[in-house]
Amino acid sequence: MLRVATYAFSVRSILSRRHPIDCHVASFTRFPIHNAIYNPRQREACPLPPPPPPKPPKDDSLLWGTVTILVLAGAGIVTAKSSPEVRDWLTLYAPWVDDLIAILYEENMTYGEFTNKCIEDMQKYIDSFSEEKDKPKPCSLDGKKPKSIPAAPAAPKGSGDDDEEDDSLTCEPEPPPVVTQGICDIERCFKDLGQFVDNNYFSAKEACRYYNGLVDETMEDFSYISLKKLHDAKREREDIVTESLKNACDAINRLEEMTRYLDCGVQASKDEIENAKLLFRNYKTQYTASRIQYEWENDKALARDRQWQIVESLVDKYTSENLALYSGLKYTDKRPHIQGDPDILLYSTLRYVKKLDEELKVASASFSDRVNRAYNGLPKGQQVEQNRKAQLTAAVAKRRAEVDKNFKDMAERQKQRNDKLLKKLLQEQSARHEAALDEKLAEKEKEISAKFKKMVTDKVRAEKNNFDNQLADMSKKLAVVEDKLNARLKVERETRRSQELWAAAASLLAATKKGDPYINVNKELNAIEKASEGQDKLVLTVLKSIPSSVRDKGLVPESVLKEKYKEMERIAMKVSLVEEDGGPMPVYILSWLQSILLFMKIPGIPQEEFEKPPKEPSKELDTFDLLRRARFWMERGNLAIALRYVNHLQGSRSCAGACCCNGFAIHMNYTENFSLPSDFI
Repeated sequence: MLRVATYAFSVRSILSRRHPIDCHVASFTRFPIHNAIYNPRQREACPLPPPPPPKPPKDDSLLWGTVTILVLAGAGIVTAKSSPEVRDWLTLYAPWVDDLIAILYEENMTYGEFTNKCIEDMQKYIDSFSEEKDKPKPCSLDGKKPKSIPAAPAAPKGSGDDDEEDDSLTCEPEPPPVVTQGICDIERCFKDLGQFVDNNYFSAKEACRYYNGLVDETMEDFSYISLKKLHDAKREREDIVTESLKNACDAINRLEEMTRYLDCGVQASKDEIENAKLLFRNYKTQYTASRIQYEWENDKALARDRQWQIVESLVDKYTSENLALYSGLKYTDKRPHIQGDPDILLYSTLRYVKKLDEELKVASASFSDRVNRAYNGLPKGQQVEQNRKAQLTAAVAKRRAEVDKNFKDMAERQKQRNDKLLKKLLQEQSARHEAALDEKLAEKEKEISAKFKKMVTDKVRAEKNNFDNQLADMSKKLAVVEDKLNARLKVERETRRSQELWAAAASLLAATKKGDPYINVNKELNAIEKASEGQDKLVLTVLKSIPSSVRDKGLVPESVLKEKYKEMERIAMKVSLVEEDGGPMPVYILSWLQSILLFMKIPGIPQEEFEKPPKEPSKELDTFDLLRRARFWMERGNLAIALRYVNHLQGSRSCAGACCCNGFAIHMNYTENFSLPSDFI
């Protein structure tokens, strides 16, 4: 059952003016309808807005993803470095990855060189943009429409230079050159210029080849002076190459200019023009081949430059260290001499040799890896391998033939050098033989002359001896009578003088036993001189041998000399390791510690040395053995032997011993000389 609300048809609802939006639509329903009027003010309040969603968590996936990618890339790089197969695959399908690995491991260049290369590439890239922007478009010479250059911005009206600017911006075809030479002149120019270019390339190639040979000879027969001479050879090569290339480039430009005459209406037949072009192509092929040969030799020269400069840097570093160690060392001499311990030089050399061996092993291993990687990256297949083996066999045979040829050439050159050297040595030996023969003849002549003179001298001497014997017999007979007359008087006089000399010498020797630092012996010396009466030659000789210092200062007694010896012994033990010209402070400290830690043995010497003292001490005795023997003889009063051992001290010990050697010598001379008159009496 359908019902319609009653208020829908009421007068109030019908006649009431309402806004179209406020119109109500009658509702049809099967249920009772609430007739309540809709009031917007009585509607329910809007629900609260939902709370804002929580902030999403911090996303670190980008960071960790980057770290993961870097770790995986590093692992891949390490794997590719250790695996030749992966490296070859990257070389074929991802060459930029292979270049990245080579840069990271510094296979082809260092990081500094790579940075410089990137900077240079960026500069070239920027310069190329600027050059292309500033470079004008070339005009066409064949009559075609040239490419126009963009016009400049329009000038303001009223300017009088518009026509001139339009003319300058329009690129007109260049007219063909005016031909003033015939085809024969052009061909002659081709020949002259082509030969000139070829000769210049040949000169540059020969300069590089000579330089390469000079470097090889220097490395084979290496010396410091020849290595330094390579700088002059390098500058000479660069000057020759620069001049030759400049001349060749100028000649090539002239050749290219001459070819324009062939296309610009030269008065000649087509055959002559074609022959001239063929001649130009032949010369171009010829000097192109010469240029390739020059580039090959120049590349080898540049490689040798890098090699010997590396050697020079190592040699300079090595020699600078050696010059710092040995100040008097000069490598520019033919035979350098070193003053000092050569063990340091040997150790430094061994250290450099080990370092260079390690670098050589690393370079050899790296080169072997590259060769193996390249070999493993070659195509596979039975037929390919057979062809490869055949090529390798042919290359090995060719190289072996070249090596055999080089060996034969070297053997021939060595044989020629040996023959030349043998001829020179034979000539020198013949000259030496003739000189030795002349010397032998001169010696034989001198020997015969000496024998003849000796025979004459012997005969004369025999006659003189007979005459002397007769005179001696007569003088003996006369002397017997004279001796008997003077014997009695002489005995009495000598007895009296001997007593006086003995007393004076005894008092003089007793004076040396006193304990004063210096003993005045002028009184005793004057007494001896007076007792001798100027007739005893022995006493006069002894008195003359006394130094003037003894008469001025006095004589040092034996007790004082023993104290000086003990002081000298302590000083010599403290400087036993120091050389005569000094040494560094650690050597002085080590010598002093040695003197503290070592104890002097009880003075004693072998029985055979005691029974028969040697005239010269043995060279095998060290400082302590010499001091021990000197002390032994010093305690027994034998100053002569003690002085003999002290004089054989070396180094700074000899300087310490020199302070008492003079006093020893004077005292020993004094006592020995004045013991002679006492013993003689």
